[in-house]
Amino acid sequence: MFGSHQPSRNLRSPAARYGLTLAATAVALAATYALRRDGPTPSFLFFVPAVALAAWYGGPGPAALTTLLSLLLIDLNFLAPGGSITVNRVEGLEIIAFIVVAVTITVTMHALQRALAVAEVHAAELKVLNDEVARSYDAEREKRHDAEILADAREDVLGVVAHDLRNPLNLIITTNDLLLENKLAPDRRRELLDVAMRAGRQMNRLIGDLLDTVRLQAGKFSLDLEDVAIADIFRQTTESFQPVAEKRGVRFATIPPSDDIVLRVDPLRVSQLVGNIAGNAIKFTPANGSVTLKASRDGERVVVQVTDTGPGIAADDIPHLFDDFWQARRNDHRGVGLGLAIAKGIVEAHGGRIWCESTLGVGSTFSFTLPIASTVGSA
Repeated sequence: MFGSHQPSRNLRSPAARYGLTLAATAVALAATYALRRDGPTPSFLFFVPAVALAAWYGGPGPAALTTLLSLLLIDLNFLAPGGSITVNRVEGLEIIAFIVVAVTITVTMHALQRALAVAEVHAAELKVLNDEVARSYDAEREKRHDAEILADAREDVLGVVAHDLRNPLNLIITTNDLLLENKLAPDRRRELLDVAMRAGRQMNRLIGDLLDTVRLQAGKFSLDLEDVAIADIFRQTTESFQPVAEKRGVRFATIPPSDDIVLRVDPLRVSQLVGNIAGNAIKFTPANGSVTLKASRDGERVVVQVTDTGPGIAADDIPHLFDDFWQARRNDHRGVGLGLAIAKGIVEAHGGRIWCESTLGVGSTFSFTLPIASTVGSA
């Protein structure tokens, strides 16, 4: 669907781009009418893909127009009373949810297009380098080495984009699916809307983290340290991943320490750390399985553990789990490479350590340590 590296290549003129907006919105309206003949259908179901098409092939302007047209058509045709632009409180929350999703899709598409443009620029640079190194044997050997470094860097950056944006984007999609349920309570709608907005902010932070990935490998990773209650981290993790676990039929439980413990950590980095590990555990645990997040005090540190009842990991693979881009080297698509390498870097930047214990057919436990606030400076 989004295979072209230059979405606007075939839609250069404004007329073509905005014509796509009208066509996509009209198709969404017709599809909604068609399905409503057979029974109740969520009003926003087909308008979300229409916004995605307009954002990818047209850009932010057509995407914004598609969003406004969709809201107007939905309000006039599908929200009571018919033919009126007035809405009640529940319908208002549905409209807000649709706007949040539309804006997130537009921003994400724009970020991906910019990343692809950077990759194409790097590819062009590589071609120029390859043409130049052909002039002499010594120059060719040196410049081919530089070209390989650029190629590896491009693949690594795109890998970070694809991996780290996947979790919050899936969370937004999941919460949006739940928000489209007709009989959802207003309080539950507001709660899910908060989760979606938090995931959108996380996506924005992760896009900026691409440069931090390079700093991590260079040993120049920086942290914004604060005093954070571990109970708050557990609560946010539950809010973010409970909907994902429920959708997959996995039981997700958190067991915080019995006493109030305050950590000295970078809260956003720790959220990224816990999200990578908990997200992997939920993803690879089969239906009716369980994932448990718990923590316990160990002297001057806290040990956080994520235990799952998934398939387990082979003993020969465990020493390589935290290697940089290990899954890419092994063509392993289970998602246990890049995220865990980043997790290790975050833990070690806090002065802690991370490890894994696993039994095939039983499950795995990932553990890591974080500093307690009162011990900062002596660790």
